Amino acid sequence: MNERVRVGVIGAGTFGIRHCRTLAQRTPAASLVAVADYDERAGRAAAALDREAYATNDYQTLLADPSIHAVIITVPNDQHARIVAEAAEAGKHIYCEKPLALTLADAESVLRTVAERGVALQIGFQRRFDTAYREARRAVAAGELGDVELLFGTTKDPAPPSAEYLDHSGSIFSDLAIHDFDSLRFLTGLEVTEVFASAATLIPGDPAAPPDTATTSLRLSNGALAVITNSRRSNFGYDVRTEISGSQGMVAVGDGRPSAVRTFSPAGDRRGFVGSYWELFEAAYVEEIRHFVDCVATGRAPDATGDDGLRALEIAILAERSVAEGRPVTIDELR
Repeated sequence: MNERVRVGVIGAGTFGIRHCRTLAQRTPAASLVAVADYDERAGRAAAALDREAYATNDYQTLLADPSIHAVIITVPNDQHARIVAEAAEAGKHIYCEKPLALTLADAESVLRTVAERGVALQIGFQRRFDTAYREARRAVAAGELGDVELLFGTTKDPAPPSAEYLDHSGSIFSDLAIHDFDSLRFLTGLEVTEVFASAATLIPGDPAAPPDTATTSLRLSNGALAVITNSRRSNFGYDVRTEISGSQGMVAVGDGRPSAVRTFSPAGDRRGFVGSYWELFEAAYVEEIRHFVDCVATGRAPDATGDDGLRALEIAILAERSVAEGRPVTIDELR
């Protein structure tokens, strides 16, 4: 493709407007053509980032636009599968925020449609485009750690999302922990064979609210073990860390700190945490969109495929089933 990749964005919320900014201001190979959002004011604000882009409150208008090569989907999680399938049917290449779907049946159906239409599909696992995560993956793949034996990962959000968000997001496993599940596969190159998970609602508020705290123990295809912990609330910042131990050493990614500067006072020493995922992964969010545009332009497969989305969702579904049944669940039980 010699011309610029013409992209439409469906959803002008927090992620949508940032991706619009990346397309309009930081991706020379792309043009932001249109933004669709039911909130017309939000759509117009996002479209204004490119003087030639238009806004619509109906994403079907965008899908019907023959000048658009690709779409970026940033709608609530429970709408992902439906809109990805519709975009594939319209012949658009697709970037979709995680998760691909909330059920395995929907995910598998979507992937069949994508394959039949021959379009590219990239899932928004931005950690795959983070410099530190890529270096850790290189070290593991190069054998610098020896045989992988143990992995620890955690993701904790600074504060719980709104009740409205939770109504559409799926479980803590399919919405939050799924990043750690994908990171595990990405970093080690190994698949998960067994999951044993626990979850609880610990943040004060509605006792009937879905679980906000979870632990997941996993067995990997080489026999190694992994433990993932997650919480909707840290109170001190956005906490993302991963450690991989092997027979020859260990690699650690992230400590949530914005810099190496420490401040000392009578109250002690302090080194603040980043406040949000945007701060920690800003460069990775830009790089994943540039990567998507390049894949559309060149025809190569994305580094975070629809199959990667399915595999991470499988782990999340295993965790949900493990919590419901109070026992370890194997991958064979899903297939």
